[in-house]
Amino acid sequence: MVDDSPQSLGGKARTESLSPDERKEIARLGAMARWTERAALASDPALPKATHQGQMTVGDLTLDCYVLEDGRRVFHKRGMARSLGLRSEGGNAFLRSMTRKGIGSELGEKLVERIANPINFKPLTQDLGHGYEADVLVDVCKAIIRASDAGKLTQSQERLAFQARTLLQAFAKVGVAALIDEATGFQKVRAPDALRLLVQQYIEEEKRQWDKQFPDEYYDELNRVYGSKRLTRNSSGTVMQNRPQHFANFTRTYVYQPLENGAVLEELDKINPKVGGTRKARFHQHLTEGYGIEKLKRQVQEVVTLMKISDTVGQFKRMFAKRFPQAGTQLSLLED
Repeated sequence: MVDDSPQSLGGKARTESLSPDERKEIARLGAMARWTERAALASDPALPKATHQGQMTVGDLTLDCYVLEDGRRVFHKRGMARSLGLRSEGGNAFLRSMTRKGIGSELGEKLVERIANPINFKPLTQDLGHGYEADVLVDVCKAIIRASDAGKLTQSQERLAFQARTLLQAFAKVGVAALIDEATGFQKVRAPDALRLLVQQYIEEEKRQWDKQFPDEYYDELNRVYGSKRLTRNSSGTVMQNRPQHFANFTRTYVYQPLENGAVLEELDKINPKVGGTRKARFHQHLTEGYGIEKLKRQVQEVVTLMKISDTVGQFKRMFAKRFPQAGTQLSLLED
């Protein structure tokens, strides 16, 4: 990515005015200063040590990853920059790239601070490593995608959005911590519930945003009228909320379809289409904060009320058809 800022252009001009010997001497002194600082950091007894390390492959990308002695999962800074398609230039190159106009406006102060202060640690095979906790990469990817969706990225920055989406889709399948643990071998020694707790940390913010619009009561009533259990276990034995696919179909039909007689759902399908079987965002995230969300909340409450006075899903559908007669003739043809 080309930096055409006044500071960068001025620096290039000063460099070009130096003689070859002057440039060599400046480079030598700079290298000595960096190695002196590196040696001091590497010899620090308080430097956290990696207990496991490996390489994670995501498509054609390879990221060096580590588990530190305090349990933190870390990506090497250089590999993290390359995973987003950035050239690794050392120093604060990653920070500069992330805080440029467009992406920088979506990062937030806390994330900028974390990017500005990478973790120094001791890998198994080197004297010193610099990296970031895994969730920093996840948050950076989300910020890039938000900037892209808002039209804030330049044409040259759009490739970052493509890389960010590629990474998030891979992480979403099994969780970034699971990928690191598999790559490093840490999965053999971690506590039985460690992965579940970590993945829960990564998704709890998104889950809270989702539950604000669809409360537990909504899913409790869905499980009751369908005669299904509220909790279930996944293939690894972890207990989780029961959210089968037909619940999503139910929500689409009885919550979103009635909004403006299907016009809202039709528009949501256009702006948030399925790509590879999934959508980029939840439908409700595209609704306006005031009018749209309030309409959604009212419809959710209507559906919850009808489910509460229904013993079966069939009874619910009959009552729903009476409450919303305009939609009833179409909904009666749908399967349970």
